[in-house]
Amino acid sequence: MKTENFKLAYQLNEKYKEILFKGNVHFRASLNSLSLISISEDKPELGVKCSLTKYQSSNKIEELIKEDINKINSKSIPKRNTPEKKLQAWIINNALIHQHQLPFNHDIKFITSELAIKDEEGKVVTDILGYNVATNQLCVIELKSDRLLKRLIEQVNSFEIIINENPQFFSELLAIHGYQWQNELPNSICKIVVWPHKITTSKKIDLDSNKILEYTYQK
Repeated sequence: MKTENFKLAYQLNEKYKEILFKGNVHFRASLNSLSLISISEDKPELGVKCSLTKYQSSNKIEELIKEDINKINSKSIPKRNTPEKKLQAWIINNALIHQHQLPFNHDIKFITSELAIKDEEGKVVTDILGYNVATNQLCVIELKSDRLLKRLIEQVNSFEIIINENPQFFSELLAIHGYQWQNELPNSICKIVVWPHKITTSKKIDLDSNKILEYTYQK
């Protein structure tokens, strides 16, 4: 697995921060593509695929960005409610405003989102990937609008396996952002869920036994 697309996305997000901020968008990379993604409240996570060739070679990047923003703006507002996408867009927007700090823990820096990697059963996706600069932990973060525990455990555990099988890729990914991840140290991966707050929960024991850290939010 290669990190060229992630490096390009990072460079574009940094260099064209102002125009991206005004357009409520950011660049998101995958292993095979580059996309411009909305982080607005009305069109959360709507996006368009970008031409890698154009963005790698053009000297008129701002024009390309404006064209792709217009493509997103021309899309219809989703008719059905998308609480998890709204939460994801809000978290990413907040992080990009505040030097990549995630709002629920400022030691965790935003790295990327919707990272999909193939496994034996198809593919595994994590909502947000972060890095805790204080604890040297790569953070697998799942966002939920409900408190369905079984699916959560499956998702974070599956992505933990992906990380352990591909440490070089993730080390290179973090290096793009200026972080040196020491994956050979114990507890170098942290599994996190962000979901609705409840005063009491019977799930806490299950979270602890699966070593999943919980952050809650008020709807």
